[in-house]
Amino acid sequence: MLGFISILLASFVQGITGFGFALIAVPLLSLFIPEIRNITAIVVIYSLLTNIIIMYKSRNYIDFKKILPLIIFGIIATPIGTYILLYLNVNTLKIIIGLITTITAFAMFKNFKIKIKKESISYGIVGLLSGFLNGSTGLSGPPVVLFLTNQNTDKNVFRANLTFYGIAINIFAIILFIVEDIVNISVLHFTILYLPVLIIGVLAGIIVSNKINELFFRNLTIGLISFLGLYTVISTILKWGTVLLTWKKTTSQYK
Repeated sequence: MLGFISILLASFVQGITGFGFALIAVPLLSLFIPEIRNITAIVVIYSLLTNIIIMYKSRNYIDFKKILPLIIFGIIATPIGTYILLYLNVNTLKIIIGLITTITAFAMFKNFKIKIKKESISYGIVGLLSGFLNGSTGLSGPPVVLFLTNQNTDKNVFRANLTFYGIAINIFAIILFIVEDIVNISVLHFTILYLPVLIIGVLAGIIVSNKINELFFRNLTIGLISFLGLYTVISTILKWGTVLLTWKKTTSQYK
């Protein structure tokens, strides 16, 4: 049931906004999937599928000149993130994910903007950061979303560029995951099992996107993302505290 809710909600939001799948899916999946590698692989595979579906609708608005630097630098940084995924502590990664999720939501809520003079260089920097996060957590979207929002990108171009970038970066990440054996039987079983739910959620989101009040849903989505991010951070810290307390009691008994 948790898997059903997680994938349906994340894909529905993705269908409406063109982003947000990983931001919602990662914290929810971490509630019942202990292995962060499996979560990252599942999210990257599903993100690729949702982007392909959305891309069909937005394909005529892609700005290849601007999106190309993002793709190039994103691909360069993805292997670095994958290396971190293989060797960093699971709980540390969960806290990083939670913080990224919360900070992104807060920045979106406050309409945070920075005046950027050299846009071409900024695309490369954003691509590096996004690729690193994609390889390590599956959260490639936040840096790109914030940057495109900051640049007041047209809604249709925003969705098209973000989706096309997601397809390119996710394909590369999946190839790396296969090479590093991160895509395993458990990951494939999960992705196949909930694939119908994913498709239903995305298509429903695309339909609703033309009818729902955009400001209301934007605020609702940001609120949900903030809650999930904070919950991930707090629950992981509490788990660490419980483990530490248990360890201290055990060692004191032996003394």
